[in-house]
Amino acid sequence: MLKLAKPWWAWTVLAVFLAAFVTACAPKTLPSPKVQSLPSQFPYNVNDKGLAIAVVPFDGQRDVYADPANPRPVKPDFDWLKAGVRPTRIILANDSPQAVLVDPSQVTCIDNQGVVHQAYTTREAVNAVVASQAFGAHVRSGLRRGLAGAALGAGVGAALGSVSSYRGYAAAGAAAGAAWGGALGGVQGLVVGTAQTRAELESRVRRLIEGKQLPETVLSPGMTREGLVFFPAVPMKAVRLVLATPDRQATWTVEIEVSLP
Repeated sequence: MLKLAKPWWAWTVLAVFLAAFVTACAPKTLPSPKVQSLPSQFPYNVNDKGLAIAVVPFDGQRDVYADPANPRPVKPDFDWLKAGVRPTRIILANDSPQAVLVDPSQVTCIDNQGVVHQAYTTREAVNAVVASQAFGAHVRSGLRRGLAGAALGAGVGAALGSVSSYRGYAAAGAAAGAAWGGALGGVQGLVVGTAQTRAELESRVRRLIEGKQLPETVLSPGMTREGLVFFPAVPMKAVRLVLATPDRQATWTVEIEVSLP
C-alpha cells in the first residue's frame, strides 16, 4: 500500500507546536535584584530641609542607571543626544516631616546662557527620536551587523535600563529590551518606510518613554520616588524643580547644579 506524504501545512503546524513546547519548557530568567538608589550616591544632588534630590542626566558615556561608583561603565550604543533628547533621571527621598507634591511638568533645565527649557512631552520625545538621523543610522548599522530585533531595541533603550551585554551591544534591562524587541523584529519594514511599521515603532517607543517617565506624585514622609524627564539636548548647567504642598497652596523652588556640554 502506498503511503501518502503529509501535506506541507501539517509539517508547519508540527514545527510551530514543537517550538512552543520547547519555549514553554525552557527555564525562566529570574528578574535582576533592584537596589534602591539614594540621592546622596550621585554627584549632582541637594538636600532641601530633609528632601533629598539627585539628577542624573544622560551624557552619552553611560547609562543613567549605571552605578555612579563605577569609573568605567559600558557606553550605550545609541546616543540620545544625537537624537536631540537628553533623558534625565530624577531621584527623590523625602526625610522631611511634610508631604511634597512632585509635578514633572514643573521640572525644567537651565542652559549655559540662562535660558530655561521645559521637558518634552511624550509625543515630542517620541517624534524627536524616531525622526532623527541617529536612530536611522542605528537601525541600518544593526541590519548590516545582522543583529536581532531585540539587540537593536536594547541598544536604543540602553539609556533607560540597567546595562547588560547582548552580543557585544550595550543592552538595556529586561523591561526596555522587552518593550523594544518586538517592535524592531520587523525593522526591514522601517527601513523602506512603510507607514504601518513606523506607526507600530512609534507606539513601542511611546510605551518605553511613558513607562520610564517621572509621574506626578505626592511624596509622603519616608517615601522615595524616581523616574525620567526628557529634556532637549542642550548644554545644561542646572535642573530646577518647583515643588508644592499637596494642596498646591504653597510652592518653593530647588535647583541642582550640573555641568554638561
